Amino acid sequence: MAYLTCPDCRMSTQVSDDSIQYMCFGCFAQIIFETCPDCGFDQAIPARWQSAFSCGKCGEKVAIPRVRLYATSTKAMVVAGYGYTYPRF
Repeated sequence: MAYLTCPDCRMSTQVSDDSIQYMCFGCFAQIIFETCPDCGFDQAIPARWQSAFSCGKCGEKVAIPRVRLYATSTKAMVVAGYGYTYPRF
């Protein structure tokens, strides 16, 4: 079980290792996992961000795909940090 912290409210939650998303019990935000194509950083972001986010490691713009397949999505067990809004404030 992965023990992740919500990027919105910072509440910790246990998530299945092979999960590609979860709902936070604190703020009820839908959290998804994405990988930066530039640096390979695996991160958690709120699903309500529709088009892009800033990588939490390198700061580059990362486009969020419209369709997310389970087989190609980032899994909870590899998440190492959090993404930020684009542009980052």
